[in-house]
Amino acid sequence: MTYRIGTDIGGTCTDSAVMDEDGRVVIGKDLTTYPDFSEGIFNSLRTATEKMDLTLEELLQDTELFLHATSVGENALFEREGAETGLLTTKGFEETLHATRGGYGRWSGLPFEEVKDIVNSDKPDPLIPRERVAGISERAYREQIVEPLDEQEVVEAVDSLVDDGVEAMAGCFLWSFTAPEHEQRVKDVLQERYPDLYVSMSNDISPTMGEYERTATTVLNAYLGPTTEQYLESLGTTLEDYGFDGLILLMFAHGGLVTRRDAIEKPVGLIESGPVGGLLGSRFVAGERDIENVISTDMGGTTFKVGIINDGRLEYADEPMVGRYHYQFPKRDINSIAVAGGSIISLEEGTNVPSVGPESAGSDPGPVCYGRGGEQPTVTDVDMIQGYFAPEYFLGGDKEMNPAKAHDVFEEQIADPLGKSPVEAAADIYELINSIVADLLREMTVEKGIDPRKFTLVSIGGAAGMHAASYARMLDIPEVLVPYTASVNSALGLLSTDVTHEHLDVRQVKPPFEADRINGIFADLESEARDKLTAEGFDPEEMTIERSISMRYQRQVHELVTPIETSGELDQSDVDETIDRFETLYEKRYGEGSAFKEGGIEMTEFRVRGVGPMSMPEFNEHELTDSSVDDAIVGEKEMYFKQAGGIIDGNVYDFTDLTPGDVIDEPGVILTPVTTIVVNPGDVARMDRYQNVYIDIEGDDQ
Repeated sequence: MTYRIGTDIGGTCTDSAVMDEDGRVVIGKDLTTYPDFSEGIFNSLRTATEKMDLTLEELLQDTELFLHATSVGENALFEREGAETGLLTTKGFEETLHATRGGYGRWSGLPFEEVKDIVNSDKPDPLIPRERVAGISERAYREQIVEPLDEQEVVEAVDSLVDDGVEAMAGCFLWSFTAPEHEQRVKDVLQERYPDLYVSMSNDISPTMGEYERTATTVLNAYLGPTTEQYLESLGTTLEDYGFDGLILLMFAHGGLVTRRDAIEKPVGLIESGPVGGLLGSRFVAGERDIENVISTDMGGTTFKVGIINDGRLEYADEPMVGRYHYQFPKRDINSIAVAGGSIISLEEGTNVPSVGPESAGSDPGPVCYGRGGEQPTVTDVDMIQGYFAPEYFLGGDKEMNPAKAHDVFEEQIADPLGKSPVEAAADIYELINSIVADLLREMTVEKGIDPRKFTLVSIGGAAGMHAASYARMLDIPEVLVPYTASVNSALGLLSTDVTHEHLDVRQVKPPFEADRINGIFADLESEARDKLTAEGFDPEEMTIERSISMRYQRQVHELVTPIETSGELDQSDVDETIDRFETLYEKRYGEGSAFKEGGIEMTEFRVRGVGPMSMPEFNEHELTDSSVDDAIVGEKEMYFKQAGGIIDGNVYDFTDLTPGDVIDEPGVILTPVTTIVVNPGDVARMDRYQNVYIDIEGDDQ
């Protein structure tokens, strides 16, 4: 028997999904370990091997693919533990990184409450100090070199920076995305003079327009590079020690897998790769029922994330941001807020207005009810007080809980100051949590012209199952899907993903849009994509090439990525159809009647996405049965449901005793080994052939 493993490191838990050659999936989960993330990976895999009657060594020796999404980059950024980094840039433009976007940089990425406080807002601390930015005499304009590179200045600047302790070097010159010669030469000089220095050049990392964003992306990549390289090399060595001799692939946030070498060279692509894996996992499980309209909501321990799949399509993020730093690297569109299981509940001093997050208890010390030293109430503690946990079944009974401590802390810090009982206060906070989430969903759908009533909400993440049906009801979403792999869905997404590389050509093309010119641009990009995939062992006949063009109206700033839906060479009608598609997308984004072709359209970026398919076994299906759902009831306990008017006795169902075809039409909770699913009064839950749970919010048994 051979296996494939998907692992995802989250802020609170590290998740694993192990698939065998027959399509059976075994899930594993354990707490994320800081600072040695690999310990959490192997702990989560051990929880899977215990169900498989294997040792960890036996599993890894028979594993052909180890697929990984990691937050090691984000952690290094937020903890300010990246490499000491220097920057070489065009002389006269040394302030670009620190100027950010001018005044907008003072509040970009801040919560709304802080944006309002303009006086006390400020730009984020720069990743590198001003004294580590060196201006170099050189200049290009569009595709022309107008001032030669002063190599002696390069050598002197680099020597000085290395003497100052720099471990990584970023280089970003003006117009290098169309005239890369100077950056390429600087890279050669650095590698010859300091072969151990980590080097990032903007024409390699982010050959795009936008001086600040391109600089920030390149600096961010260099800052994260050495840490990422050390982590991935160490992980590979440890896997080999366990007997693994298969292929390691990493998830990029553009939604595809890449080699370990690619991840080391472009670690900026790893940022938020786990959430994107979750989005892909949602698309995969929904696709088993031919569902193409999906709202994927992921509530873990530290953040709530949402992504939209519209007619089977995933959009790219317009302006990716991490830690208040804008960057330009292909990334699927996922929005997040700091509302999750570990989010701390507090009261505003003087007013007692409750708030949720943004601070999180994470996995250490974690929520109060975990009994690991937490002293501040969290969302998880609220769910506990609502009655949605059965402590004896927490994480399959492998972890203990301390409900009494959670109750006491919540009563002292929240309920008593509000003048309410703990259950009443918890019910109010629970509704507040769901309202905050519903507002984000409304922003991602209704405010963009998307009708959520025509979508299925996929609930993933360890905490989402306790809230999904409630916030779905607030937007009249008719159906919630909770996958069998709900709390490890990012790991599942890795198993359903292909090797992918994105290639860009940035240039401004104005009318007339001639098919021959556009075909010429794409021909070079496609050749690059095919060469890359061929070198990685893919058959040219099996490769898939996807093409798109970013377009905008002239004198506007923001572009829309517009897919080309025909293959092969384009004729003039194909080009015209793509332009019409841009205008359709524009009106969907900005409102009917907003498109104005007479204002002039220009193309700004040509993108080729080369895909090397990874064969994947089909999920193991189960037969639908007529067994009694009562066989899965393991108890009854008090639970609070607003729809029922307060506390009622709800059923507690053991997920492992449910069988495909079972229907639950009574309020209660379904306890799985890795998450809890709340079934509200009036809702109907069903288990399908893949052991996914579907909840009909209307309660219409059809």
